[in-house]
Amino acid sequence: MKESISIKNFGPLRDINIDEIKPMTVFIGESASGKSTLMKVIVLMRYIYKMVNIRSYLKNANITKSPFEIRFNSLLHDGMDKMVMPNTEIVYTVKINGNPYTIAYKNKKLQANINIPNGSLVFFKESYISETRSIIPTWASKVASIKGAELGFFFHETFSDFNEATDVVKDLNLDYLHMKLKIQKSGNKPKQYMIEAENGGYDPIELRYASSGVQTSTPLVTIVRYFAHEFSFKDAFQRSVLSYLYEQDLLSKFNPEISQSDLDKYVHIHIEEAELSLDPEAQRALINKIVNEAFHRKNEDRNLGLMIATHSPYITNHLNILLRAGYFEKSRQNYPYLHHEDIAVYKLQEGELVSLMATDNDSEEFVINTYDLSDSMEKIFDEYERITE
Repeated sequence: MKESISIKNFGPLRDINIDEIKPMTVFIGESASGKSTLMKVIVLMRYIYKMVNIRSYLKNANITKSPFEIRFNSLLHDGMDKMVMPNTEIVYTVKINGNPYTIAYKNKKLQANINIPNGSLVFFKESYISETRSIIPTWASKVASIKGAELGFFFHETFSDFNEATDVVKDLNLDYLHMKLKIQKSGNKPKQYMIEAENGGYDPIELRYASSGVQTSTPLVTIVRYFAHEFSFKDAFQRSVLSYLYEQDLLSKFNPEISQSDLDKYVHIHIEEAELSLDPEAQRALINKIVNEAFHRKNEDRNLGLMIATHSPYITNHLNILLRAGYFEKSRQNYPYLHHEDIAVYKLQEGELVSLMATDNDSEEFVINTYDLSDSMEKIFDEYERITE
């Protein structure tokens, strides 16, 4: 499967073109440059494509009545509706077995009236991990007086995934911080999220009382672990398709030529600011953790993709280590390596993307060009040197 997207005139995004969305995609850029907006547009189009696949699956199985109507404007959340302009254009294409399937938004209209044949159907699951995830430990404890509506759609999507994940994941090693998460549930009481030291150096504490780095990274790691291992596509299919057929008394007409278990399955996890509240070494260890879960330890029945928006030069530079490790057999045993064909890093500036992927002149290995990311440190050093009196 190959995905591509072009976006024109959507909020801060002036002219975006990604010829192939890689399994590991990273966006860097200045604050308010549009990194999160770009990820939200991508997850929006992936979600619409997922719904088109479900509709096509039903139509191909003799269910002519669509269970839903896809309304573009109703899918714009948290201020995204204010970013749509009269000349906004979005074109998203998925190519499967050499056949392209395109959905688009042009001339103020969604163009998604396509039917996908059984041989090209896929099952998508989209997850968006919001930068507001630091609120989750307090929200989940049910003691906060925070109004849910004020937290926004993407916070609630993040919390919903975390809550669903912790219904299944009861223990999780937070080895990047030398800690463990344990989930306790008793009767009708809310879940308790407890943090323990790996060495047992102190008594367990509730997640909401842990450090800010623990609070922001624990939901992220838990969600990645869940979708890499425990998430059930079968249950998701039951909720999204079979329950509708049962409610509409259409099960007798349902005659699928392909089982959902035979569909290629993809989970796309979109992460805002993975580095939140973590020191540089913890950021590196976190990246190792989620890359390992997503690409090396995942269940064989699914394909995972990670998309990260970040300000962190440490994350981007560390990805070069994982990229280089992929070239050497011994290093592949010691690192959660990445192959060059599976990663893309872009800098977002003035509404356009600039690829940071390059080739080393000496080794001819693929690398991420991180020179520009040290500009601020050089400016600080130069300014320091200029202060002489």
